[in-house]
Amino acid sequence: MEGQAEEPSRAQETPSKPWGADFPRLLQAQYASFQEDLPFWLTLAASGPGPILELGCGPGRVLSVLAQAGFEVDGLDYDPEMLRRAASRLPTSQRGPVRLIQGDLGRFSLGRKYGLILLPCNTFAILDESAAEESLACIRRHLLPGGVFAAELPSPHEALEFHVDPAEPIDAFVEPETGNPIQVYADQRAEAGQNFVQVAWRYDELRPDGTVIRTQVPMLYYLWSPEGLGEAARRSGFSSHEAFGDYDRRPFSLDSRRLLFIACA
Repeated sequence: MEGQAEEPSRAQETPSKPWGADFPRLLQAQYASFQEDLPFWLTLAASGPGPILELGCGPGRVLSVLAQAGFEVDGLDYDPEMLRRAASRLPTSQRGPVRLIQGDLGRFSLGRKYGLILLPCNTFAILDESAAEESLACIRRHLLPGGVFAAELPSPHEALEFHVDPAEPIDAFVEPETGNPIQVYADQRAEAGQNFVQVAWRYDELRPDGTVIRTQVPMLYYLWSPEGLGEAARRSGFSSHEAFGDYDRRPFSLDSRRLLFIACA
């Protein structure tokens, strides 16, 4: 529907959430000002025809920018509160048609094909190897001929070498809906020889009465090399792929901060 988002539709039953009801609100506030990746997604969106699908769209940070730029875009997420927030932040003018769907990014059937399917913000990395291959096959089935899949993932070398003090905040911001200050902590654990890192995110919210409300978000991020991900994409029917080390498309290397993976149908 032009000019407004449809009510979220339900693709299928979805798994329970490993976090509390406050996490969508906190996540939206934490990344409200993050724009470093947006030119990368906008350039990809402009490079080919057809509608766009964002998997794991969350509260709509990227999706809303694509819609405001005039692209026809669908967003899928399994958390209905994330989708509600995505719908509420869509611009009221100068936007393309938007459809929001509740569903699993590994198993979805949307009845249409896309020129671009994207997965920002390390979302693909929460899938284990089996679920990732299932998702890649599903993504490939939903792409138009010559369509593109693009994802951001943690750089495996950077993730294994990254160390933080779990007692020191790594981020701080004011949550605009309440005006409460938030501090973010991360307790990251990784061992040599493993293909994943465990991160226990913690959001401490200071209320006006001095009490602290804590939201804990345990996450497991699976680490992919460009070669391993390329081979998985090939098995799913993709014809070619590229890997970059940052949003400026510099070549991927052991020192890269992140992994940007692009595969063509």
